[in-house]
Amino acid sequence: MVRAMPLVSGSRTHPFLVSVASLIALAGNGCYRVPDGKKAIADVRIEGVHGIDEEELLDRLATRESSRFLGAFDGVVYEYEIFDPYALRRDLQRIERYLRAQGFYDAHVYAARVETKGNKVYVTVGVNQGEPVLVDSIAIAEKTPVDEKTREAIRKAIKSVLPIGKPLDEDKFAESESAALKGLTSTGHAAAKLTRHAEVDLATRRARLIYTVEPGPLGKFGPVKVEGLGDLPEGPVRRIFGVEEGARYSSEVLAEGRQALLDLGVFASIDIVQDMEEFQRSQVVPITVKAQPAKIRALLLGGGVELDSLKTDTHLQVGWQNGNFLGGLRKLDLRYKPGIVLYPTRFPDLLPPTDPLYEHRLTGTLRQPAFFEKRTTGFARAEYNIYPVLLPRATEDVLGYHELRGEVGLERTFWGKLFVSPEYNLQANFPFDYVGRVEGVEPLTISYLAVASHLDFRDDPIKPRRGIYIGNELQLAGGPLQGVADDIRVQPEIRGFIPLPRKITVALRGSVGFLFPFNYSKFSQINFEKPGTSRAEESARDYQLLFFRGFFGGGPTSNRGYPLRGVGPHDYIPYLSPAGQSGAAGGCNPNDQACYLPTGGLSLWEANVEVRFVVSGPFSTAIFCDAGDVSPFAVSIRLDRPHLSCGGGARYDTPVGPIRLDVGYRIPGMQYPTGASFEIDPAPLLGMPIAIAFGIGEAF
Repeated sequence: MVRAMPLVSGSRTHPFLVSVASLIALAGNGCYRVPDGKKAIADVRIEGVHGIDEEELLDRLATRESSRFLGAFDGVVYEYEIFDPYALRRDLQRIERYLRAQGFYDAHVYAARVETKGNKVYVTVGVNQGEPVLVDSIAIAEKTPVDEKTREAIRKAIKSVLPIGKPLDEDKFAESESAALKGLTSTGHAAAKLTRHAEVDLATRRARLIYTVEPGPLGKFGPVKVEGLGDLPEGPVRRIFGVEEGARYSSEVLAEGRQALLDLGVFASIDIVQDMEEFQRSQVVPITVKAQPAKIRALLLGGGVELDSLKTDTHLQVGWQNGNFLGGLRKLDLRYKPGIVLYPTRFPDLLPPTDPLYEHRLTGTLRQPAFFEKRTTGFARAEYNIYPVLLPRATEDVLGYHELRGEVGLERTFWGKLFVSPEYNLQANFPFDYVGRVEGVEPLTISYLAVASHLDFRDDPIKPRRGIYIGNELQLAGGPLQGVADDIRVQPEIRGFIPLPRKITVALRGSVGFLFPFNYSKFSQINFEKPGTSRAEESARDYQLLFFRGFFGGGPTSNRGYPLRGVGPHDYIPYLSPAGQSGAAGGCNPNDQACYLPTGGLSLWEANVEVRFVVSGPFSTAIFCDAGDVSPFAVSIRLDRPHLSCGGGARYDTPVGPIRLDVGYRIPGMQYPTGASFEIDPAPLLGMPIAIAFGIGEAF
């Protein structure tokens, strides 16, 4: 057994050497070798296939390539896959059976090449896939007539799984039977039966799908019984479940009610038992809900360290949750996150800290399910925050805010895909001096209505492989709501995910944002149109409001070649860049661009493309290109020189999402728009135009 011993430089352990020693120890404990006389499988390829999930096909084979630790190291952590010619022979039959089950009835393997290099083999299988048998028509044979609504529900359910014109996939054909049966039972036919068969014409490569329906009588819901609640109240559970005695039977209503109960987060499991024997006697279906409660109360305790281009901090996090606060299945969530910012230490400068800045975030959220109606959740949230305004360039004076925020709103999901949340927000910000003295800043009260919505067709919200996501956020500030900001703010976005063979995913994202201020930004825009025309006192209020309402670009979820707030207009901000601060030798002045800071903008566009590769186990890598711009003017989408950055990164999957590290490189000649006023290049990192982004969760 190899042990990692501390390697010492002087009297202190060198962290890099300890990391190297740990890797050596890992390799020593998890190294494997190819047995004598055997060959390891280095690679497996299938040539000649198209229009199928090659990754799924490879996963079904016994002949598979050996896993590599971190995608590069053979025989470390993972044992070698040993080549077996008899297993390969059986795999050739599996490939043919798989392709024929996908609708390619003439598919056959014509070659299998095994190349040997040292103690490793490279396997290539050649396939003649042929043309598929396509679904030509769908017929419904009714032993007992059903109404047009039921007939249409059956057709819609079938086509959602196996549309006309697609290959006759056996798995999807079987899945379509289950979908069609759900279409029947969702329209009241509680004991419906359905069988299927296909008529295939091999000469024309066409298939006719026939579904024979025995609908049975229409049913109604009978009495609803709830078991296993323990101390939880039964009334709210019934209201949220939403199944009413005497209503027309629907399996869809039962499924929605079960999911609504699980979404509360207070149940470990929910089972729905239907008394079909009683239905045969009376056409009434009694329902029993068998619940298994989870832990209702939880105490949360944690901590961490944050290091990025804006700050270094250390913090604690304390929380308490109650899933049945004052009864009614109300959920109360209290969080307190105190921390110390080590100012001005930040990445990559790592200057020694001179001023510890206290900050905290105190949040309380109360959620009420079945608010107004059974599927709507009401919520109220209150926050009290203390934080410094930290910018890409360290200054001698540091502004801070006491911030009070309140939100009330509703949440509702429709059809399992469309999420809508209208809410009202009120925030009050009171400036104070963390370090030095900051002048020209006034308290602000901002009030706005917001509607967040999204359509989610992804297969997995945390690590998607396929699907599309469309979202939007609309905010209306001021007007009759009062507050110092009077504006309209909108930001739609779209994301798409395309699966490719060998566990490769192409991820795409596009977003635009528009801010229409009615009572601010006049003087800040004058600055960018005619530099020097409007200065200090005139533009200070504009920039203060833009800090809270404007758009910023750059960072781990935006443009990864730039630090946070690194993309967009910069200017001399009078209350943040006064003369004498440490932005440049000799102090800052309004004519020194080295002292300019990000101001926020009125228009934004962003585009991201990323190719994700699963390496082995929880490890994956990605290459990406990000682009975008933030303009100081309204409805100003500037596409020339799009702040293009490209790079790569690594991920490690965890239950809460992948831990992600990305390095982005700013492409020369493709940066800020030609003639753009006060655009500032970020300082180089390690002598190169790069930025490093670290976080939890995918970038999008």
